[in-house]
Parts: sequence; C-alpha cells; structure tokens
Amino acid sequence: MRELRLVPAAAVAWAATLAVLLGHPWLVAGLVVVVSWAFLRADHRGQAVLCAASAALFATLAAVRSQRAERFHFGAEVTGRLTADPTQTTSGWMVRLSVPGYPAQLPVFLTERPDAFAGSLVTVTGRPGPADRPGVGDTVFSGELVAHSHSWTAGVAERFRAICDNGLIPGMVLGDTSLQSPEDKQLYVDTGLSHLSAVSGSNVAIVCTVAALLVRGPRARVAASASALALYVSLVGWEPSVQRATVAGAVGLLAVLNSSRMEPLHALSLGALALLALDSDLAVNYGFALSVAATAGIVALMPLLLRALGTGILARAVAVAIAADIVTMPLIALMTGRISVVSVVANVLVAPVVPVITVVGLVAAAFAQVGWGRPLVMLIEPLADWIHAVAAAMPITTVEAGPVAVLLFGGWVVAALLR
Repeated sequence: MRELRLVPAAAVAWAATLAVLLGHPWLVAGLVVVVSWAFLRADHRGQAVLCAASAALFATLAAVRSQRAERFHFGAEVTGRLTADPTQTTSGWMVRLSVPGYPAQLPVFLTERPDAFAGSLVTVTGRPGPADRPGVGDTVFSGELVAHSHSWTAGVAERFRAICDNGLIPGMVLGDTSLQSPEDKQLYVDTGLSHLSAVSGSNVAIVCTVAALLVRGPRARVAASASALALYVSLVGWEPSVQRATVAGAVGLLAVLNSSRMEPLHALSLGALALLALDSDLAVNYGFALSVAATAGIVALMPLLLRALGTGILARAVAVAIAADIVTMPLIALMTGRISVVSVVANVLVAPVVPVITVVGLVAAAFAQVGWGRPLVMLIEPLADWIHAVAAAMPITTVEAGPVAVLLFGGWVVAALLR
C-alpha cells in the first residue's frame, strides 16, 4: 500500500523525539537498530534508510532545542505573545508565551484571569521555576501579567462574543470558550463533546467541504477550499491547536473525497512530520496524540464500519463517532483514568446540527466585524441549545477504566468488524 510508505518514518520520528524529551536519548540508537534490522530482513532497504534518517534528524532537533532552552536565562520580567487563550487550572489560570529566542512555549501561571487572548503582546513580572513535565523547555513562570496590545483575532473573537448569548457558539466557531462556565466545560468533556468547543479537524473539514460543494470542477474546488481555509485561519488565528486542526481536517477531507493524488494516511504522516519539525514539544502533547489517533482511526476504520452499517448519512455519523472513540479511548483513559460511555450516542445526536452551526456561525463572525451578525446567531442558537440539552440529559457519562482494558476492548471491536 503506497499510502503507508511514510507511516513508519513518522512513527519513528515521533518515538525518537519522545525518547530525547523524556531524557533517554540512548533509546534512539536502539530504535534505529531494531527498525532498520526489521526492514532489512523484509528487503525494504529504502524504508530502513528513511526511518534511520528520520530518527536521527528529529532526535537531533529535539536535543538542540533542549540545549538552547537550558542555556536561556530568564529574569524577573518576560515579554512575549500568547500562543493560545488563557486556560483555567485548579489554582488559577495558565497562559503560554512565545518568547523571542526561547525554543519552546513558556507556561505562565496566574492567580487571576488575564485580560489577554491568543496573539496578545504581554509582559509577565514574577519568578521562574522548574517545570514538572517533560518537554523542550524546563522552566515555568509565576507572576502578574500586563497586556500591551491585542491581536486581530482577539478583536474578531470579542466582537463575535458580544452578539452571542449561548457560550457554545463562540467555542464551536472560533474555539473561544470564555463564555462557558467550568461546569459546562466539564459536562462537554464527560459526554465526549469537548471537541466541539475547540478548533478541531472537524471544523476545518466542514468549512473546506462546504466551500468545495459551492463550485464545480476539481481545480475550482481546490481553490475554494484553500480560500475558505485561509479565511477561517485569519478569523481564529494560527495557534498550535489550529495547526493540528488544519492537518487533521485536510486529511479528513481527503478521506471524504477519496483522493487519488494524496492518500489520507500519507497526508497524515506528512503533516505529523511537518508539525514535529516545527515544534518538538508536540511529541509529549496529548492534544496532538488525540488528533493524530482520531484522524487515523476514522481513515482506517470507516470502510469496515460502513460495510456493516451502510452508506447513509446516519451510518456515516455513527461510523465517524465509533472510529474516533475506539482509537482515542486508550489515550483518554491514560490521561484521566476515566472514559465516556455516552460519547458515541451524544455525537450522533448532535451531528446534524454541527455543520450548520459551524458554517452559519463563521459567516456571522465575519459579519459581526461590521455589526451585522446578530440575526444569523439567532438562527443557530436553538441548535446550540439542542447540543447542551443532549449533554445535560445523559444520566451516566463516565466510568473508571485503565488504558490496557480499553485497548483490549477496542481490539475486540475491531476484530468483530473484520469478521
């Protein structure tokens, strides 16, 4: 299968980067030896060379960036740009800064919610400390934040947020969850709907697909999809979550179109390699792992599921939900020790309204910049209320589970599908 030719290189690059960031660089040599020997035994010399080169290159990138981070000196004051909106923690708030000369994002912990958003230029006054999580950088910061200027995307989000009464709409359209209460956020996590209130691959795929359906001809569709993607990125910003979503969405779109020029798994591998080359910290990022796993699961398992479920719209919605759940549940169990037991049902029930909210909401966000978006928002507010009602109506949402048990369960499901 030609579409699998980059999968081993991407996996080896990921594993090599992970080994360096976890402090075990000697594992890279063992990885190269084992993988090269396996491919040479199978008479795949090209794959052996490609995997060895990928491991060496990405391990070197991670090591060089880690050394630069160790040599970087932080004073009592740091100036940089926020790479994402503030996130709430158990003891306060956290932001991530892109600091000139520092090869990683700097986590900054605050006691109060800052008046800053992704792209804002800020100065933090406080003290540095050691990080307790693996990554390129080994420093975190605690202190007070002062915003100097806000980005274009922050203004877009603010004007759109001002015309929305339902906090789920800004989250589904622009990834802005500032209007959602902590209880609502946890409810969406427990019911497997949290991906709706963040910029995800499904957003990108929906926007590009609708744009492609509005025109005729392969070249016109590619141009329309690219234009829609450019507009979407200009509205939400080019933060790390958007980068992951762009790759996942593009791969999902290829799977839908059944492209013969660029196979979905080949595109996913190429995208993963590009993102790891840009940011080595993605190797230890759960969001990156979930995006890659969900996309690969949808591409690989959709044909098996549709063979059993049929090819209708409802069957496709169920197939996407099951495929994504099977491959992401072990990761979620590893992260939290719990898994959602209603995520498939909840995602199927809300699937018909998600594209409508995304597309109409995006148009409303554009019109909101000139004060004309409120009527469109009023059209989709009942649909957003339906999503919240579905999440709130679930009597039991999560159960305790370990990653091994969930992995075995997923294996039996796949085996049943193969039968």
